[in-house]
Order: sequence, then C-alpha cells, then structure tokens
Amino acid sequence: MRDPFSVEAEHGVLGAMFLRPELIDILSADLAIDDFYYQDNAALYRGILALHASGQPADAVTVGVYLGELPSTKNATWYAAEITRNTPSAANAASYATTVRERSLDRAMIALGNRINEIAHSDWPTVDKVAAVQAEAQAIDSQSATSEVVMAEDMLDDYIEVLQARADRGEGIDGLSTGIPDLDAKLQGLKPEQLIIIAGRPAMGKTTLAMNIASHVAIRESKSAMVFSLEMNKTGLMDRFMASEGRIPLQLIKGGTAPQTHGAEMMSAAGKLKHSKLSISDRASMTINRIRSAARRHKRRHGLDLIVIDYLQLMDSDSRTFSREQEVSHMTRSAKLMARELGIPVILLSQLSRKCEERPNKRPLCSDLRESGAREWLCLSIKAAGISMMWRWPGQEHSCSGFITDKGSVRS
Repeated sequence: MRDPFSVEAEHGVLGAMFLRPELIDILSADLAIDDFYYQDNAALYRGILALHASGQPADAVTVGVYLGELPSTKNATWYAAEITRNTPSAANAASYATTVRERSLDRAMIALGNRINEIAHSDWPTVDKVAAVQAEAQAIDSQSATSEVVMAEDMLDDYIEVLQARADRGEGIDGLSTGIPDLDAKLQGLKPEQLIIIAGRPAMGKTTLAMNIASHVAIRESKSAMVFSLEMNKTGLMDRFMASEGRIPLQLIKGGTAPQTHGAEMMSAAGKLKHSKLSISDRASMTINRIRSAARRHKRRHGLDLIVIDYLQLMDSDSRTFSREQEVSHMTRSAKLMARELGIPVILLSQLSRKCEERPNKRPLCSDLRESGAREWLCLSIKAAGISMMWRWPGQEHSCSGFITDKGSVRS
C-alpha cells in the first residue's frame, strides 16, 4: 500500500520551480494548490504562483520574503532554501508533478469512500443515493483529466478531414435534423455536445416544439431520443406524439373521438412509435444529477442521441445553499456538462420572464430567461405570434418562423 501523499515529490516540484522558474507555467497547468498535502508546501506553491502572476521573480528568497512565516510557524525563507538545496535536479520535475497529482486523486477517492458511506446511511431514496454517488465519482474523473494545449499545426490533418466531410456532404446537415428545414439550414442540425435552450412564456408551444423535434429524431432519423418531462405525464406526451405523427387534431384525441374518426391514422402513428427509439420519463421530482445518471445508464444499455428536458424551472436543485438564480445557473451548466460528457445535443426548455411583454415588439432576449443569469448559449425563443425562433450569440442574431398547426405539430 502506498501513502496518499509524498513529501519528496512535493519538495521536488517546489525545488524545480525555484531552480528553473521557466517551469512554473508548465508544471502549474495541471497542479492546484489543494494537490499539495502538506500545508507548508501548499503555502510555498501559493506564494510562487502569486509572485509569478504579478511578474516578479519567484525563487527561494523572494517567495520566503513574500510569505514570511508558514502555517507551521517555520521561517519561509529557511524552508524554501532547504528544499532548493535538497533538490538534486529539475530534470524530473514533470514526474514529480505527476506523483503529486496522483496522490491528490488518491486522497479524493478516500474522501469519496467516506462520502459514499454517509450517503448510504442517509434517508434519501435509493435512486437519489445512486445519482449522488455517480455525480461525486464523475467529479473526481473530471479532475483526473489533464489539460491539453494543441498546436494549430498538429490539428490541421484532422481539420482537413472535417472540411472534406463537409464538402462531401454537399447541402446536407452534419447534425441531428429538427424536422424544420429553415432551422436546420441555419443551425446545420443539432450538434453533439451542444446545449439548446427553448424558452417561452406559458402556453406558447415550447413542449409541442420540443416533442416534435424528439419524435422526428426518433422516428424519421431512426435515432435514440430520451424525454424527461417534469410537467406533463406520459399520457399527455403520448397524446401529442399521436397527434403529430397521425396528423390528427389534438382535441379529438383528448376527447376520445379520434378512434372513430381517424382510426387508420392512429394505427399508423402507433406503429411508428412502437418501432421508434423514443424513451420517456415523467417523474415530477428530478434533479440534474438524477437525469444525468439515468441518461448515462440509458446510453450504455440502448444508445442515446438526443435528450429533451421539460423544463428547467421545475427541476429540483441538488443543493439549497445558493439563491434560486444561482441554482438555475448551476443546473444549466450541469446540463451543458452532461451534453459534453455524453457527446450528444441536449434540449432544455425554460420559462421566459415578463420582460419581453414590456417591449413594443415583444421580441425575447436570452436575458429574459426566468431565474437565470447571463447565458450566451444557443437559445431558441418562442413568441406569441405562432412560433418565432431566435438564436443568439454575442453580436449575432438569426431568426426564422413557423406555426403550430391545429393538429398539434410544428411546420416551417
């Protein structure tokens, strides 16, 4: 068994930085202050980074003078000089840094074990316990990934292949089709790792639009789509899917007369849904970690190409220590990280505040997202006049329009 710390490796990293300050930028790329187990060593590293960031020289003397006294009450100059004197060479600095980082991850896993024990003995529902453990483990896995900076010349070969693939594609799109030609032409489809926010005031058609995209992906694209509905139950969603695929007025389905008037269309729509890869969860109380856990498990078992979450403000927060705005911002960022982790697009529905109604043209902006901070991710906003889709990046806006038919579907 090895100890979850190494004083020798920590001294080796610090000594290498004192001997060769040009290594500071290289070694600090993957080393955090908390990676140092011994507080005196962490204090020296903090001092090195502070002086280096301010453009001042960072050697044993300057760092020692800057810190004065260490947490253990040792003299910082004497301790830094002792480390420098005992460092044989800076040649193996990268190896020392790797050891420090690995031992830090060992400690994180020990802490995770203790945390898992606490979670296991808690009164939470079992599904929440599993989701919490997976989220904690995923956090450690994210920490273990080292940053990588790639030179442009090293990327050129892969980039040329991308350009060639685009040329071979012709006028087609390179992402998932939404089923709305105008929107596909602007976005070139829904891209992997992309977070798409569909926002609108209540009863403006957010769910209808999102469900149409999900059914198009699952039925016509033959891809796997997963819908998390926190507002509507499975029956309500199936009503909409049947109306859209069968081109049947939604009110006839809800009223129960559709089987007599549109029996053939209902049979056809049911056949399409039966053979599709469309999955639905209508559990009302869901956290982003639970959604992430379910999506990860579904992708492993059945594959997954698209996630739709309806909607942001109904999600429960994993933490109650922040303001609601911070909670919503955290959940949105977690949804983006989920898209990156799974390598698929995630559509997240959101409510708009009343600010857009106060404008003369009623045009919504990304800042109108209710209980949100500033968001510059791709946004599709629904307006009252049919459906007006707006997506915005800093300095750029694009729009196209469509409408909700009386059959409950969205057509461009």
